[in-house]
Amino acid sequence: MRLDSHDVAILHDRFPAMGGGERFAIEAARVLDAPIFTMYVADGVESPDDVTIVPIRQGKYTRGLSGHLLEWKNEGMNPLETMSVALDWTDAHDELANYDVVLESAPLSKSYVPPVDQTVLHYPHSPPRWLYDLYRERLAAFDYPGVQLALKGYAKWWRTLDKEANDYIDRFVANSELVRDRIQRYYNRDATVVYPPVTGDWRDEGDDGYFVTWSRLAPEKRIGLVIDAFAGLDERLLVVGDGKERERLERKARPHDNVELLGFLPDVEDVVSRATAVVYAPKDEDFGLVGAEALTAGKPLIGVNEGYTRQQVVEGKTGLGFAPTVRSLRETVEAFDPDDFDTDDIQEFARRYDRRTFAQSLREVVDRTHREAAEKRTAVDADDTKPIRIR
Repeated sequence: MRLDSHDVAILHDRFPAMGGGERFAIEAARVLDAPIFTMYVADGVESPDDVTIVPIRQGKYTRGLSGHLLEWKNEGMNPLETMSVALDWTDAHDELANYDVVLESAPLSKSYVPPVDQTVLHYPHSPPRWLYDLYRERLAAFDYPGVQLALKGYAKWWRTLDKEANDYIDRFVANSELVRDRIQRYYNRDATVVYPPVTGDWRDEGDDGYFVTWSRLAPEKRIGLVIDAFAGLDERLLVVGDGKERERLERKARPHDNVELLGFLPDVEDVVSRATAVVYAPKDEDFGLVGAEALTAGKPLIGVNEGYTRQQVVEGKTGLGFAPTVRSLRETVEAFDPDDFDTDDIQEFARRYDRRTFAQSLREVVDRTHREAAEKRTAVDADDTKPIRIR
C-alpha cells in the first residue's frame, strides 16, 4: 500500500523560531508532500514558500491578553505556554480527521487524540528530558523546599499525561540510537531510527588554520569549557552563534587573542569549510546536528564523549573524543594532527545523514507503519464479526 500525498499530515508543536525541530518538520513535509499543522507561528518567523504551514490557534498565542501571557520566553521554558499547547492538541481538530496518517514532530504534538482508523507516528527528538533523565538535575536548581514540592507534583502530573498519550501512537521514530534507548527505557516501546537530514552547503575548501565551534549559546552547549580549553594555546578558535550566554562568553574570551566570538552567521558553512576541525562539547546531546554537519563537510570532529556525539566520533577516522573537562579537551587539541584524517572517509561516514537517505527511510517507515496498522485493524474487525457459538 503506497500513500498518496494528500493522505499524510505533519503535526508540529509550534513555531516559536526556526530551530532544529522546525527545520525537521519542514524537511519531513517536503519528503512526504504534506502540510504542517501547528498551534502557532511566532511573529518574525519566516517559513519557506514550498511548504504549507497551517496555524490552528494563531490568535490565541500571538495577539491580545492571551498572547501576552503565553509569549514564548526562556527558550521554551514558559510552563503556562507549554501546558496550553499540549492541552490545545487534545481538542477535536476536524481539519485533521480526513488524513490517513499523521507524523507528529516534537513531544507536545503527542497529545493529539486521533480518530480510530488513523495511523500515528511520533518523532519526539527525545522524551522530555526535564521529566526523565535530567529531572533530578533540574529540580536541584530550585533549592527551596516549598518550590521543590510544587515542582515534583507538577512533574508527576506531566509524566502521567506524557505516558498516557503513548496509547495513541502506532510507531515511535527516533533520531538516534541514544533516543531509541531513552524511548525504550522510559516508555517501554520500540522505536525505528531515522536520522534527521543535514541540509545546507557543507563542504571542504581547505584548512586556514583555525578550529571552529557553533551552536546556540546556552549552558548545556558548554561553549565556556571550549573557550577555557583554548585559552593559552597557540591554536585559534572561532565561536559562531548567539544566545543568552553571549555576554558572559565574550567576557571570558576577551583576554585571549586566539579566541573570537563572531555571533550568529547565516553562512556558517563558509567558516566551517576552511576550518582545521570542529570542536563540539554539548551535554548528553540527543542527536547533535552540529556534529553531523561537520562530518558532512568532511571536517574532523573533536567531540565530547557523551550522548550521541560519542557515536559520531570514530577515533582516528572521523575525529577524536575527549572527556568533558578543560584539561582533557586541551590535551586532545594539542595531540590533534589534521594529516591523520581523510576528508573522503569522513564524508562517507556522514552519508547516513544525507537528505536522500532520510527521504527513503522516512517514506519506508511511514508506508510500513500504515500498512501494518491497517492490517491490524482489518484483523480485529474480522474477529469481531465471527459468530458466537452458544453451547
